[in-house]
Amino acid sequence: MQTKYLILILGLLIVILAHGDRGRKAGGSGRYIKSILGIENGNGRRIKGYDYIRVLAVIAVIGTHVVQSDTQLSAGSPGWIGLRITETAFLTCNVLFVMLSGALLLNRGEEPVASFYRKRVFRVVIPMAVYYMFYLYMGLYHSGLLNPANWLDAGKRFLSGPSDWNPHFWLMYVIISFYLTAPFFRVMVQNMSDRLLTSFVFLTFVMNGALAWLPLAGIQFSFVTILCGWESVFVFGYFWTRPVSKRFFKPFMALGAVSFVFAAAVSCIAPDGAEMLFNRAPSMLFMAGGIFAWFSEREDHLKMPGMAVRVIGKYGFSILLIHWYILHYVTEERLGLFASSFGVIGGTVFAMAVTLILSLLAALVFDNTVVIAVEYVCEAALKLLEKIWKRLTRQSAS
Repeated sequence: MQTKYLILILGLLIVILAHGDRGRKAGGSGRYIKSILGIENGNGRRIKGYDYIRVLAVIAVIGTHVVQSDTQLSAGSPGWIGLRITETAFLTCNVLFVMLSGALLLNRGEEPVASFYRKRVFRVVIPMAVYYMFYLYMGLYHSGLLNPANWLDAGKRFLSGPSDWNPHFWLMYVIISFYLTAPFFRVMVQNMSDRLLTSFVFLTFVMNGALAWLPLAGIQFSFVTILCGWESVFVFGYFWTRPVSKRFFKPFMALGAVSFVFAAAVSCIAPDGAEMLFNRAPSMLFMAGGIFAWFSEREDHLKMPGMAVRVIGKYGFSILLIHWYILHYVTEERLGLFASSFGVIGGTVFAMAVTLILSLLAALVFDNTVVIAVEYVCEAALKLLEKIWKRLTRQSAS
């Protein structure tokens, strides 16, 4: 029997064992199936607004790449202008994801650092590494996946950052860097008074504005610290979990609307200069902050997320990882769907919907086969190492 068939059989057995183990821990097959679909009963502490923001950010990421990959329209045409305006709204996605990470990770009780890191390795790092390997396999290794040299090369590439086949992974590396600092940032921000935290956020807006806009005056801003890095956006997300943020709901919604109109206008008139208004620029922070403010203000009146929102939210991270392949190699290359395929509005919506649905299905299958198998093996190996370590320490103690 060929080696690849033996590996497939072994992989299938591991998948069965992994699902069996998790099913027992979940308390039965019914509960486990619900957990797979993300429709298990909540614990009553779930913030509904965050579920909607997560799904909104996932859709915005897909929308951004759908719009940006369509180069068939001539600059200045009505369709091109429509795409630039749409892109401006979609580009809040990165800031929303970072803010959401800050809101969720920094607003919780203290836990042992080792325990925190262990959870994030299995929830984020391992799935990310598996998807990274998928992109390398599809774009580079092909049939040479089992070659040990390729595994070593893949490890080097993973530690080096995004590759040519998955450039969108840059955001995942940013998020992982937050996981490394979260236990320490949590202590810092939770011990800040409301006034001090508000002052910190205000200063980050000033610093990010200086970094983005002073080059227009020929000044290269060199005071680059965490006050004008993605870490500042991380803390900005936590800011919206504090009661003091209620005072800023209306101002941020208004400034967010104004920033959107201004950024959209600049994107249409001078697209080459619009970059200074995105990512960590105050204009984008106002837009993303306005979205957080809108959902936070309506938290008590929001409906419980339906099944579609909960499933997309459950697999949101994996959708982010796989959607690049689905969009470029399935939606566009295989199906021939682009933002302008059926008119700008119809084409954009249809291409986004197809990419989202196929990405969700791919994530659902991949997470519950390949990813769960790798996690199961890594968890078993870790438990074995822990047993060996305990035995060694006992022997040394005696």
